[in-house]
Amino acid sequence: MSSWFSFCAGDTPKHGGDVGISSYLQAREFLQGFDLYLLIVLVTLATVLAVLSVARSPHAGRVLIATVASLLLGFAVLVWFHYQIYASVQIISPSSGLPIGKLMAPLWIESEKLYFWAIFLGLFTYFVYRRDENETFSCWLNVAFAGFVYLTMLTSNPFADPLPGLHGEIINYQMAMNSGDFATQTRFFQMFSGKVAYFYNSTYMWIHPPLLFISYAALIVSFLASVFMLIKRGEAAFDSIAYRYARLGYLLLTFGMLVSYPWALKAWSNEPWWWSPKVNMSILMWILYTAYLHSRLHLQRRGMWTTTAVLGILCFVALVLTYITTYLIPGVHSYG
Repeated sequence: MSSWFSFCAGDTPKHGGDVGISSYLQAREFLQGFDLYLLIVLVTLATVLAVLSVARSPHAGRVLIATVASLLLGFAVLVWFHYQIYASVQIISPSSGLPIGKLMAPLWIESEKLYFWAIFLGLFTYFVYRRDENETFSCWLNVAFAGFVYLTMLTSNPFADPLPGLHGEIINYQMAMNSGDFATQTRFFQMFSGKVAYFYNSTYMWIHPPLLFISYAALIVSFLASVFMLIKRGEAAFDSIAYRYARLGYLLLTFGMLVSYPWALKAWSNEPWWWSPKVNMSILMWILYTAYLHSRLHLQRRGMWTTTAVLGILCFVALVLTYITTYLIPGVHSYG
């Protein structure tokens, strides 16, 4: 299954190990000049409108729509950029000098992760706004969404330095293939083609991460609603929102974790991946969300409103810890 996307035939044979990435480099240069200043302006305006508690005004709705549309426009540009990677970067056999495959980089790696996450948080924010369940909650969800977009653009802007890790791999591979040294070509070919086949082009890479990021976006909404359950006790609208988005997030999270199991067996067969901090934190997070959903079944019992709300908050704390564990604690999931 992991080779579903792997090694489709190249378009034009390129002899002598010429990787031919000029179109990719031009696309990357264009992407670096693609500024979303309008997005920052819209997010700022949305935040101001939310803080002023005028989220139900027509202007607030239009600003929210424009913000999400700007994110989607940026995503469309990223799709175009990834197509240029696919069209330009070929896997060249050192022995024959012929292309044997292409690179299909997913749209949720490196600096694009938070951006993909932000898109779905924006969509869920709009869905809450449209349902008009609680004006106050809609206001603060707008603020949370704006804050997340700011965080994304300041710390993980996918347009500032597009896919720096993958870019380095492509450049090193091109230099090796153009070196004329067969041993160097073979070594870099084995490293690069292996990562392409089992990571970038893997079917699991195209299913597992997006499921999790969409799940995380839904669970942000559930978390904020759980906070409001503690602040304004007894208001059914907050419980309804928290449960609805927790249920959606839980289903996506569960499926995403199940999909990752065969991938882990294949990719880390010789490593103790089961004891990876990220794996264990993910299981803990899943158990906590299971406990939250179970607690919610007994919401009418004495003290269960508070218990359920606290569990909803603890679940999100576990989610944040699960995400940052990847970058802080060594393990097979570590990215630095």
